[in-house]
Amino acid sequence: MLRVLSLNYEFPPIGGGGGNAHKHILQEFRHFPDIEITLVTSTIESSPSIKMLAPNVRLCLLPIRKRDLLYWRRGEVIKYLAINYGFMREYLKTQTFDLCHVFFGFPSGLLAYHFRSKMPYIVSVRGSDVPGYNKRFALDYILLRPFLKRIYSSAKAVVANSRGLSDLFHEQFPHLNAPVIPNGVDTEKFAPQPKSNTDGLSLVTVARLIPRKGIDLLIRACAEINREQIPFNCHIIGAGPEEDALKKMSQELGVAQRIHFHGRMNKDAVAGFLPKCDIFVLPSYAEGMSNAALEAMGCGLPLLLTATGGSRELVAGNGRIIPTGDVSALTDVLRDWLSKPELVDSMGQRSRICANAFSWISVAQRYRDMYIQLAGRQQ
Repeated sequence: MLRVLSLNYEFPPIGGGGGNAHKHILQEFRHFPDIEITLVTSTIESSPSIKMLAPNVRLCLLPIRKRDLLYWRRGEVIKYLAINYGFMREYLKTQTFDLCHVFFGFPSGLLAYHFRSKMPYIVSVRGSDVPGYNKRFALDYILLRPFLKRIYSSAKAVVANSRGLSDLFHEQFPHLNAPVIPNGVDTEKFAPQPKSNTDGLSLVTVARLIPRKGIDLLIRACAEINREQIPFNCHIIGAGPEEDALKKMSQELGVAQRIHFHGRMNKDAVAGFLPKCDIFVLPSYAEGMSNAALEAMGCGLPLLLTATGGSRELVAGNGRIIPTGDVSALTDVLRDWLSKPELVDSMGQRSRICANAFSWISVAQRYRDMYIQLAGRQQ
């Protein structure tokens, strides 16, 4: 039995795509009974608890009080490190592991680095833990770079979730490489359904409402299309600190009647809503590999993405990639697609075919093979 300790500062409902991806991967490890995994992570519950995600996957949930489930403040990150350091210091006195797998080079990776004498570790980088990925963290990157360099240099392996993120990682740390294990999608849950649109085609985005996601660009493009009296509806699924400003913008630009804010939805609700729409749009300034885009693919929606992260790995005859920050390009593509429902339908069918090439079980299998190889075990 190979014993793996896993660390992630986010886990649903806390956080975004990184926590959700990790949960999906861990759930698939029920198919690999030769691996036993213990995940130490955060919970919004008031007391610590242990839960079983699968017969061989244990969750150690440590409470952390958060003001916002989607947004980490510096004080909360420090609190996470303190709580988890104290737990691991005691836990590793009685428990031994063959390997540690951390999601995010910081803050989770800092813990793995500190306890590296107890077990070797690998890091799955997700985006903002790579300098240059997120403009909001420009100052943080200056301060964290020396720590990140040590964390990544001391790891047995670093894994990126897209070719774009892998390239950025190598650019920032030229002496290191990060092979790619992509995100996956549940193609049974996220599947096409019959549509019945009566007022034009429907656009949809699923994203945290933060500046990096570029939702303001989508609203500006919608306002331009609306002025041209092209029928459509735009659905924005997600919550975040930009929500009020985005709603105000849609009012000021005279397009509020076409834009519908749905707030945050759970996965089942998203899986039920996406197939009712026609076009998935994510004008993000930076992504690793978008879980939301993969789920939209599974539901048979064409993708309109910006040239960042893993976009090029997701678009192959099933959508378009445009430059980041380019409202004109976004408007032009949407104008064209909204007048060509047959094109939208054919690209959507292609999206579903592309989605079938991704699966969470294949992602978990690749991590399992890496665990065995790095731990020196025979398959």
